[in-house]
Amino acid sequence: MTVEQVPMTADRDTAWWMQGNYAPIEHELTVEDLPVRGRVPDELTGSYIRNGFNPPRTVPFHWFFGAGMVHGFDLRDGAVSYRNRYIRTPYLEHDLDLITAVGDLRLSPANTNIIRHAGRLLALEEAHVPWEIDAQLDTVGSVDFGGRLTTPMTAHPKLCRVTGELLFFGYQFLSEPYLTYHRLDAQGNLVQSEVIDIPRPVMMHDFTITEHFAIFYDLPIVFAYEHGGFRFDRSAGARVGVMPRNGTNADVTWYEVEPCTVFHTLNSYERGDEIVIQVCRARSLMDGGMDDLGDQATLWQWTIDRTAGTVTETQLDDRMGDFPRVDDRRVGLPARYGYVTGLLPGSHPILAPHVIRYDLDAGTQIVQAFGGGSTHVGEAVFAPAGPDAAEDEGWILVLSHEDTTETTTLNILDAQDFAAPPVATIDLPQRIPFGAHGNWMPTLA
Repeated sequence: MTVEQVPMTADRDTAWWMQGNYAPIEHELTVEDLPVRGRVPDELTGSYIRNGFNPPRTVPFHWFFGAGMVHGFDLRDGAVSYRNRYIRTPYLEHDLDLITAVGDLRLSPANTNIIRHAGRLLALEEAHVPWEIDAQLDTVGSVDFGGRLTTPMTAHPKLCRVTGELLFFGYQFLSEPYLTYHRLDAQGNLVQSEVIDIPRPVMMHDFTITEHFAIFYDLPIVFAYEHGGFRFDRSAGARVGVMPRNGTNADVTWYEVEPCTVFHTLNSYERGDEIVIQVCRARSLMDGGMDDLGDQATLWQWTIDRTAGTVTETQLDDRMGDFPRVDDRRVGLPARYGYVTGLLPGSHPILAPHVIRYDLDAGTQIVQAFGGGSTHVGEAVFAPAGPDAAEDEGWILVLSHEDTTETTTLNILDAQDFAAPPVATIDLPQRIPFGAHGNWMPTLA
């Protein structure tokens, strides 16, 4: 079966990603001095930018395939401004669907994440190369790092705060190599690309790093045309690959784990000769294909004993949740606090009205609820009070949406008093559809 023969059955009346607050919005706005209830801390100077799916005309085959739209909040001197912009790639201009946009690495929806590295803002999606935008969220162009990047780039690269390197990978599902590891230096130069051997094409949405290692997830969401792209196949097995960050394919050690789905990693770090990996793990997400997203994740920990060659798998909580985050300065290092957005059971991702704060050292949790069953919250992003602030010294930025009023709010929580009401809530001039990932970027412009 060719790509062109994959059934395109989604329509506006039946696709859940075209209903309610999953549905796209129409307008690009610029609004200064939004109304603030409470007080925005003076130390919060910078920008929170979040990326997500916003198909302009044609109903996409899947929620993941809508054109990218970024929503930016500039915070300065207690005031907040807002703007949203499409990322103007050929995917948007020609109203494409991701199923038909494979093969040309520039045809990206650029819809999943937005990061800053080496002075560039990069909009990411895992089947293509990045697209650069400027501080006003206007599109600059595609980025292949001087022609050196010849594979897609993951939407979840990892920034090493010690070296300034950006570590990432790209996976491909139509041709080999199925997996390639890449490393950018602190100046944004692509200095290493290594093919990693895996036996079949799989969806590898995320990976992780520690101080000395890069870690890959070869899990059984395998490519399957007849299911519209990917499906879970337990018989394919599951394993975690550990490679020195400057290593090669020959240096990878693989460890078998129970077959499962992992979209997102909370964190990972080294503890002596052990590697600790904390993930949001589902037993069999996509069992029936791409649109079967009903088996939601819970927080688990994999502990790899590199001496014994074993993995211990431990469930840390039985509450459903995903979009995990730690203080970005602790990525790859031990982190005490983690934040996970709650999910509700259903046939597709249904965001709960709460965020869970984990004290990973004490094994305790605090739940911050934003309303009843008609409220849904997104990814919780930590913004430190300053570059040298303690791990919990800062604020949590999180969007909440109220179905009954069709309004979206930006909430600012004190991370050290997580159960308290927000220190500030900002009412937005239009709703923001449920989307993907964002980041806090101090003093962007």
